[in-house]
Amino acid sequence: MILRRITKHVKDQNWFAVALDFVIVVFGVFIGIQLGNWNSDRADEARAKTYLERLGTDINIDIVNAQRKLEFWSQVSTYGTLGLDYAETGQANGRSEWQLLLAYFQASQLDEFTVTDTTYQEMRSAGELSLIKNLYLRETLGNYYALSGNYVLTERPRYREHVRGKIPIRIQSYIWTNCYNTDAVGNQTMLDCEASSDAEDIKRIVETLSSDEALMEELRYWISTLQIAAIISQDSINSAQSASKLIDSNLGRVAKP
Repeated sequence: MILRRITKHVKDQNWFAVALDFVIVVFGVFIGIQLGNWNSDRADEARAKTYLERLGTDINIDIVNAQRKLEFWSQVSTYGTLGLDYAETGQANGRSEWQLLLAYFQASQLDEFTVTDTTYQEMRSAGELSLIKNLYLRETLGNYYALSGNYVLTERPRYREHVRGKIPIRIQSYIWTNCYNTDAVGNQTMLDCEASSDAEDIKRIVETLSSDEALMEELRYWISTLQIAAIISQDSINSAQSASKLIDSNLGRVAKP
């Protein structure tokens, strides 16, 4: 219809009407483009909000998991230090052979830490990290996921294989049944427990383990690795907490204390 009007106005040489029709067409196109951009921006904002909410959930899960693993690693390291001290000094400091054997075994426990990065990797793969307009938040997230991917957090020490190859399976089975627990989501707990009945075997095994210098070297390395993992994990927790606060701020939430 607008084309017929313009054609008629041109034939009538009504240039004012032609100009007015042209302005109307241009204005209509402009409004259409602006509405399209507005709808696109709203869709981007909605996707960004969904992503940020998911990232916030992922990161808060990571914080809880990392704190729990720090506690577990501390226990493992304590057991390892106890066994290493005995090997180096010959002093049991009031501990029984069973407690020493248990220490050597529990020092081989693992609790690997991997971040919940499904949402972040999805955004990267889709090229949608740019939806996060806050550049500082985007950088903080990048640093967090890079730091949390350190191989030290998932290392499997040679000590674990070596020591479990030396302790009789019947004693290991006793430890798994009476001195260890895990729940439905994989949270591990090392428990105090009564000694196995194999007293003479226990004494012999402790002496075999503590006198094995190669095994003790592996234990030293593992304890050192756990200390490094604890440092990295604490840095990761601090980074995650910063990211969580920034996400809350970008979502208009009150930051958690």
